[in-house]
Amino acid sequence: MRGRGDSYSFLFRFLHWSIALVMIGLLVTILLRLTWLNKAGVSDIIIDYINSQGVDMTAEQAVVLAKRIRKPMWDWHIYLGYALIVLIFLRFVLAILGKVPFLNPFKIGATLNTRLKAVIYLLFYICVVISLLTGLIIEFDLDVLPKVDLKLIHKASIYYFISFLVIHFVGVWLAELSADNGIISRMINGKSKFDL
Repeated sequence: MRGRGDSYSFLFRFLHWSIALVMIGLLVTILLRLTWLNKAGVSDIIIDYINSQGVDMTAEQAVVLAKRIRKPMWDWHIYLGYALIVLIFLRFVLAILGKVPFLNPFKIGATLNTRLKAVIYLLFYICVVISLLTGLIIEFDLDVLPKVDLKLIHKASIYYFISFLVIHFVGVWLAELSADNGIISRMINGKSKFDL
């Protein structure tokens, strides 16, 4: 029996899962920074401990120390950001060369479902590029668009990313319940479960 849907090349699957893992790593570093490694929370722990040892420390000094403590974790956010730049660049170049698929929302004859998926992915990639550009501008402290709060735009990345994850998982789940089932098998081993 012939498998349903297209099979996915190793290159496409490698890019997909590499981008997914890097983005999840970025999300983990963001969540750590906002929660357990929040500078205010860590500085409070430092002040409580230092004061219990009979040593005086100001809140400002504790914040500086808290930032130093969490810096190695945040360095990973930066490294993962560089890795994502490379992966997204490869994704675009390989799509242009026709080596990996890229959904086109303007393709003549495309179904409404395909157009909707294409628009969602296009918005996702636009948001990723904006996140990467703002991250680079912040990292290198470039004076670009001085009246725009680039840190705020960069921090907003978490909202599109979590939204996209939910939409992606719901879409995959719906595809598995439809005639396009087997998509998970194709994304893992390149073939439909019906081809195995």
